[in-house]
Amino acid sequence: MKKSGLKALFINAKANDAKYIGVRIEAAGSRKPEIIINPRENFDAIFKYYMEAYDDDLILVSAKGKKDIRITGVAQGGCFEDIEVQLMDVIGTGWKQPISDAIERAYENMIAETPFVDEEEREKCEVIKEAIKGTFINESRTAAEARFIVSHINEYEKIFNICMSGSDKDFKKGLIELQRMQNEELLREERESVE
Repeated sequence: MKKSGLKALFINAKANDAKYIGVRIEAAGSRKPEIIINPRENFDAIFKYYMEAYDDDLILVSAKGKKDIRITGVAQGGCFEDIEVQLMDVIGTGWKQPISDAIERAYENMIAETPFVDEEEREKCEVIKEAIKGTFINESRTAAEARFIVSHINEYEKIFNICMSGSDKDFKKGLIELQRMQNEELLREERESVE
């Protein structure tokens, strides 16, 4: 991560009215990172501090030559849990493992229905499978999004089966439907938290 990425996140967080920005700081010799969470009211002051105190590689200038202290992650969100999920991977396998397992099962189903012709075809399919995993698992998720994925893993597995069968149009339709369901659920949760 570079200073430009940190700057972009602050701009995005302000534009989207994020309530909090969290920063993960790692120091040489420390076993766990430090997480600093700032409310919206502090965004301008803390942004100015980070721009002055850290170099382009997000290494703390005043500690150079003594100890390696750097910003290794940044996140925005509507609650502390969102920041924690993104920066500490708190629920890591809570949503990543079910997605990975669903993709693996879809892959196995595909192989059972249409065995590989040769080693080259097997390698191509493996690459596609890993690309699908990368697309879904590498995205950051809020706590609410992660809960949605886990509670709707069967629907995700269905669209992975469609994807493995090669129907791009149906795969995209399935993804759009899941996104619609997720948006409705997130809105409902937000309304309930306000009431």
